[in-house]
Amino acid sequence: MTTTILERLKNESAPYHDRVEANPYASAIMNGTIGLEEYRRYLELFYGFIAPLESRAEASQALRESGYNLQDRRKTPMLERDLIRLGLSPAQIAALPLCSELPDLSTRSKLLGCFYVIEGSTMGGQMITKKLSKTLAITPEAGLSYFDAYGADTRIRWSEFRELLLQAGDREESCGEITETAVETFRLLERWLAE
Repeated sequence: MTTTILERLKNESAPYHDRVEANPYASAIMNGTIGLEEYRRYLELFYGFIAPLESRAEASQALRESGYNLQDRRKTPMLERDLIRLGLSPAQIAALPLCSELPDLSTRSKLLGCFYVIEGSTMGGQMITKKLSKTLAITPEAGLSYFDAYGADTRIRWSEFRELLLQAGDREESCGEITETAVETFRLLERWLAE
């Protein structure tokens, strides 16, 4: 059973993952037409989803038992750095709208299912970083830290997270919870990005 959680996640969440990747901002990045203002708006939307999500995870009892090191993998500070680099003040960042429709993170499986989406995006972030570095006057050190979250360590960090999933997905019940929460996270993120 443990060897199938990753396949199950990939297969069952694929349509939702594809829809998130088809949003207008991501499409503009991939075809090289995104402007700096549009890029900043995209980061503001990610901030509005990820900041409250990480706060919810931090408050969850399930975080400790999950083995997920949120402190080490937190994306909110990266988004804040990028937004400041792109001209927002700390007060403007604090005033950004925050998503209130977030996934349930009350169990280890649900928490890991949710962060499968967030951690998985770091792989695609490498390609986005390359595209944006060519299109806009930004670098991983200045405006691209969110998409270049782990830099050269991205594959290693993804492998470590996959190991957590394999350990957690050793029972059918856990597999179901992990997968359902990953799908729900994609659905909620897609809705948030569309608003």
